[in-house]
Amino acid sequence: MHDKIRGPLYMTLSALSFATMGSFTKALSVYEFSTFQILFFRGIISGIVVYFMAKKGEITLGGRTSQGKKLLFLRSLFGVIGAALYFFAISKINLANAVLLNNLSPFWVIILAWIFLKEKPSKKGLIYLIIILIGALLVIKPKIDFEVFYSCLGFLSSLFAGAAYTYVRHLRTMDNPRNIVFWFSIYSSLFVFIPMILMNYKSPNMYQMLLLVAVGVCSSLGQVFLTLSYKVAESSEVSIYQYLNIVFATIYGIFIWNQVPDMYSILGAVLIIGSGILNLMTNKK
Repeated sequence: MHDKIRGPLYMTLSALSFATMGSFTKALSVYEFSTFQILFFRGIISGIVVYFMAKKGEITLGGRTSQGKKLLFLRSLFGVIGAALYFFAISKINLANAVLLNNLSPFWVIILAWIFLKEKPSKKGLIYLIIILIGALLVIKPKIDFEVFYSCLGFLSSLFAGAAYTYVRHLRTMDNPRNIVFWFSIYSSLFVFIPMILMNYKSPNMYQMLLLVAVGVCSSLGQVFLTLSYKVAESSEVSIYQYLNIVFATIYGIFIWNQVPDMYSILGAVLIIGSGILNLMTNKK
């Protein structure tokens, strides 16, 4: 199969894996599992899957260099905060809206890279960012109620995820993808262990354990397919397919959770996805 086909295919499979993970996460929230417990099992299971997929010598203790170890720790810290906010939002609001708000993370990367890495975006890029923020407001629909609060948590999850991905930009020259994913998984479990115990750990039955395993497996598959996609194709050619995550999540929301997006959310999604596509096309040129 040609790389021009494999790249988009892997990214599509990654988007499907992450959307499926979100649906399994929502299913677990019905059984009142805490976000920390879901994250703990996701980290452990994902770490095991990546460890056995790694080649000899790819997994190192904490990272390959002292600077890399520090960046891996910070990437994991911001990543797990973002994941916790994202999972909590999934349990409380429309699945498609939570996924849509979390997918704002690439645009936080642009802002953070501008501030910390001095990578100034183009004028068109700034216009797209403004349109995306308008789209986010349409999805959040500001008003005084708890759903707006949970939507804001979903919005914040993209900020922390964006910070984590900014650290990944540094790490790409210091470490290999499997080691980065492995240590993110392990750190995630360590960070949430004590909060999980304090939040009344709940012993899962066989069905619930299968759901927890499914979250971990889908998470690791999403990361692996994402890595493979960027390995065989240019990011400008495959990044656009990440937005299929929102499409798959919407399908799950409608047919499994009976959550039909309202017109404001649909319009917001069009603005966010449309601006994202235009931004990618501009960067490709």
